[in-house]
Amino acid sequence: MAGTFLGKYDTTAANNSATGTNSVSVAEGMLPSNINNAFRSVMADIRQHYNAAEWIEYGDGAGTYTATYASATSFTIDGTNVTAIYHAGRRIKVVASTPGTIYGTISSTSFSTNTTVNVTWDSGNLSSEAITSVHIGVLSKTNNSIPTGISATKIADGSISDTEFQYLNGVSSAIQTQLDAKQATITGSASTIDTESLTANRAVISNGSQKIAVSDVTDTELGYLDGVTSAVQTQIDSKQATITGGATTITSSNLTASRALQSNGSGKVEVSDVTTTELGYLDGVSSAIQTQLDAKQTSDAQLTDIAGLTPTDSNFIVGDGSNFVTESGATARTSLGLGSIATQAANNVSISGGSVTGLGAPSGTSDAATKNYVDQAIAGLRTRIIAEVATTANVDLAADLQNGDTIDGVTLVTGDRVLVKDQSTGSQNGLYTVVSSGTASRDTEFDTIAELSGQMVVVNQGTANDNKIFLCTTNNTATLDSDTITFTVITPANVGTVTSVGVADSGSSEFTVANSPITSSGNITLAVNSIANTKITGLGTASTKTVGTSANNVVQLDGSAKLPAVDGSQLTNIDAASAGFAIAMAIAL
Repeated sequence: MAGTFLGKYDTTAANNSATGTNSVSVAEGMLPSNINNAFRSVMADIRQHYNAAEWIEYGDGAGTYTATYASATSFTIDGTNVTAIYHAGRRIKVVASTPGTIYGTISSTSFSTNTTVNVTWDSGNLSSEAITSVHIGVLSKTNNSIPTGISATKIADGSISDTEFQYLNGVSSAIQTQLDAKQATITGSASTIDTESLTANRAVISNGSQKIAVSDVTDTELGYLDGVTSAVQTQIDSKQATITGGATTITSSNLTASRALQSNGSGKVEVSDVTTTELGYLDGVSSAIQTQLDAKQTSDAQLTDIAGLTPTDSNFIVGDGSNFVTESGATARTSLGLGSIATQAANNVSISGGSVTGLGAPSGTSDAATKNYVDQAIAGLRTRIIAEVATTANVDLAADLQNGDTIDGVTLVTGDRVLVKDQSTGSQNGLYTVVSSGTASRDTEFDTIAELSGQMVVVNQGTANDNKIFLCTTNNTATLDSDTITFTVITPANVGTVTSVGVADSGSSEFTVANSPITSSGNITLAVNSIANTKITGLGTASTKTVGTSANNVVQLDGSAKLPAVDGSQLTNIDAASAGFAIAMAIAL
């Protein structure tokens, strides 16, 4: 906030409670000593202000203000309209770190939120930095208090007397301009001529009103009138149509508007019916016309009868409208603008590069076809589409299909094709192209329902969808972006009935196979019927075994574990023949 000395005080008394760098305080209830200090500071500020009394730090008219750099030749007084004070023509002084103190004249001001002040500096410029203070000249160009007759820009040192100064009374424009305008005029009824007007290269002539005027006609030029006995123009007119000399005289009757002069071969002129326009065609001719015409004709004898020429594969007549030459081969084709045509025979044209446009729909077996015609023809034949990855859940089309995003464990790259098949809004499903940033759009090759319906999509990568094939089962009568688009996996199959899988008993009827036929999404259920004692080994050959009653004993088929008794007491004399029954009971319990 700028504001030093008087510039830091506000015109509103109540606002002057703490101002400026010295924080002059005049708050209510101050101690007398504080009041004394405050007024001492104010008096010091006033005295400092008059060290440069010709400059006023007006600021924004109310205390501290903000002056902001705008350009090398402009700044702003922020937040208020002070254009009337900072008006064009007023002198200004600005203080800042880089330029120091610089002086100038305001060229213009304007206001929009802030007051912008444009300045023509005497020397130097503003820099992009904080402005310390802004001062305007104590004298204003508008509504000034300078007495009438005193110059606002330069004041004489007193050597001009009052009488001399009064001679300026009534002057309405630059004195020198008015003096120059008076220089060559004739004043007074006696028609006196200012001698200053009659310079060496001027003469006095009649201006048609029996008065004299100054002209730039020289004395020599004026002397040409010597001997003139009648109107000069009349005499010139009488001379106009008569040409004298020798024995030939051409009268005005010979020189009609449709005739011109030409040489008759004897060094003299004669009348011809050649018009002026026709004669003008000779302008610029520097030698015999026939010679020049002959030089323009090609030396090729074929050009003597252009109408009878027939261009062939190796011989063309090429011209720019005025020059014609014979060219052959690629040179002629280039001149004709035929580009890279390599072969031009009676029935075929071979093109290397470029394109042929304007073809219609083919009707014959040898007709050329456009790309659009071919694309339409094969649209129904495209049954396999390659996608880099497929979605596994709903994605945000505006944010999830950008370069660097991850779908099904695959990092996307701009241009990748993605099968979007799991949208919560089913009409969004389809094939999309990965973008560098922003919202992805449908693949341009598959952006109609006819291009999607019945198509198979092969997925290249992915944790869940790698090498899977999906079929678009949506009918082609659906409306894209309105109806749900459905993609169903067709390989590897994970649903349906499996009829070629079964579980067989070994022959002893020890297991039962349930739920036949078995589906790929179900379970194979086996129930134990019985286990022959020959299948249980490790119990030894003795006819009796003593089995412990510990609570943590378990039955193992190799006979190494123990079987707890039903009643909690120890079981004895269990022979091998009844082992299967005992085990079955234990399992049942």
